[in-house]
Amino acid sequence: MKTWNFTFKDDRDGSLGWNSVQARGINSAINKASRWCFFMDYTLDEKSVNSNNETLGMLFMNFD
Repeated sequence: MKTWNFTFKDDRDGSLGWNSVQARGINSAINKASRWCFFMDYTLDEKSVNSNNETLGMLFMNFD
């Protein structure tokens, strides 16, 4: 299992955010992230889904 991070937009106020999911591959990660976003009323940026540790570090710095 890998940690996959992704960004999303809040459909209510337009703010941006990020989260992560545990999945084996990118397709599974997109499915899990999509379900999470749907439940929370967010829109997933599918192009942002990745397992790059440098991207995760940048996300931590931006949303700290």
